[in-house]
Amino acid sequence: MHHLIASYLFQNKNCPLPGLGNLSLTGGEANADFTNKVINAPIASINFVPGETNATGLLSFVATSTNSSTYEATEALDHFCDNLKNNITVDSPARLEGVGDFFVNNNGDINFEPVQLPAEFLQQVKAERVIHPQAEHSILVGDKETTNTLMTEFFNEDAVVKDRWWIWAIVLGLIGLTILLIYFNDADGSAQFGNAIKL
Repeated sequence: MHHLIASYLFQNKNCPLPGLGNLSLTGGEANADFTNKVINAPIASINFVPGETNATGLLSFVATSTNSSTYEATEALDHFCDNLKNNITVDSPARLEGVGDFFVNNNGDINFEPVQLPAEFLQQVKAERVIHPQAEHSILVGDKETTNTLMTEFFNEDAVVKDRWWIWAIVLGLIGLTILLIYFNDADGSAQFGNAIKL
């Protein structure tokens, strides 16, 4: 019966024990370890709450697993839970194989200490980041939200080449004017064009 209860608990995350209470499996959260490129498995814990609960699902599971009738499964489960309760009060702690230990505290209440879950339940998963360059996603730049596509376009824009031909035209014009002024002002004030009369 021990393995049936443990199996039902791990499959359904809940297992009623008639006359004792209810076992439940609560999972933790997985955490990512990016430096080692793994994701650690969530560490589950088994909790016990005393009180009566409906055991219909467990009875059907036991009947199916043992190829017996529901009446025989009910009798077997009730007998098992009564023995477990007696063992708890007499031989505290009482072990439920694969699940944990039941014991009575100083106030006479039934408490539960879960076993460490097998390492097969807590295996790490390899996790390597995959970057999809064509996928568009939101990014935060300063206090402004934008997309990776817009930022790539922003940084890949070619610098606009300003057309400054007019500067060269002014420089060449000034050079030409300077040459003309020099040409007309040299040779003793004589005219360079036409006939000149010298006195």
